Amino acid sequence: MFHEHEVINLLKDILRRVERIEREIAPKSTASVVNLFSGESNMNNALVFTVGQTSTDTVTPFLADGVTPSGATITNLAVVFSDPSATASVSGANSIILFTAVAPSTGPVSGTTTCTLTDTDGVVSTWSIPFTVTTNSAPPPPSQLTQSVVNVFSEPA
Repeated sequence: MFHEHEVINLLKDILRRVERIEREIAPKSTASVVNLFSGESNMNNALVFTVGQTSTDTVTPFLADGVTPSGATITNLAVVFSDPSATASVSGANSIILFTAVAPSTGPVSGTTTCTLTDTDGVVSTWSIPFTVTTNSAPPPPSQLTQSVVNVFSEPA
């Protein structure tokens, strides 16, 4: 026969196991969305590139840890960026924005990405993600090493 405290301890253990299973199988909700830019300096939500370069911005939803993708589906992706230093356009893929550096900027230029997410649990949310773009001047072409060309004649025979 079980004593009352043994039954209570057994029930507590069962409850802990059920809660752990619930945490493992429960759908995960998106906690943040970032613009992941490709290139030499690929910081979240900040792009620095040089005239003539391009960058791919992959809009990525994350879980609360900020590392694990949430698995949410992205729809209605749009970008607001209006500065002559760069162009931005949504690609055919629903999470991709293409940036092209056109002219030097006077510093970081602000923009915004907006999208709708449908999480794995069916919850729909709308996000607005600010970012900055800095476009640097193209480096000057390398200096020419050859300064002159001469004809060298042999002595007449």
